[in-house]
Amino acid sequence: MKIACLGWGSLVWSPGVLRCVGGWREDGPSLPVEFARTSRDGRLTMVLLEGATEVRTLWTELDYATPEQAQEALAGREGCSVHAIGMWPGKPPQHGAGSESIAEWASSRGFDALVWTAVRPKFDGTDGSAPSSPEAAIAYLRGLNAEVTAKAREYFERAPAQVQTPTRVAVEVALGWSSADSSHRGEAAVEEL
Repeated sequence: MKIACLGWGSLVWSPGVLRCVGGWREDGPSLPVEFARTSRDGRLTMVLLEGATEVRTLWTELDYATPEQAQEALAGREGCSVHAIGMWPGKPPQHGAGSESIAEWASSRGFDALVWTAVRPKFDGTDGSAPSSPEAAIAYLRGLNAEVTAKAREYFERAPAQVQTPTRVAVEVALGWSSADSSHRGEAAVEEL
């Protein structure tokens, strides 16, 4: 069975317990991704966000016998419920941003199943909300203490360079946080969650 997983943030450089086969490929579906979730440790992380600029995501094959095992493993890595992990084929997750594009892409690639992180945005303590603008995200990041700032900066700098969201571009300019490979910079108009 050919099962794959999508990624756009820390999952790519730190898959944890997720059993990946080979490396991450850069030709995943274009999805509405943005820095729109405050993690438990205070970092601002990327999630699917309805209406966000679409960016090219990454994917990798997984070593699991069933889609349900892959879904459970990804939930374990993300520290969330399996209800916050999308699985194709199947009913779209509660937070279904990008689900149609994901289904089309997975079907065209001949996968038997595909899983992805489908947690909702969460900003300023409000589930379902996102920063109102890149400037709001920058103001949030500037207000973090030194320890959390270091973690937030690492996330911005280690996220795949091709995932250039408007907020990431603005943060690179305002705070100087650049990815190690900045060749993709300017193209754009989860650890525990």
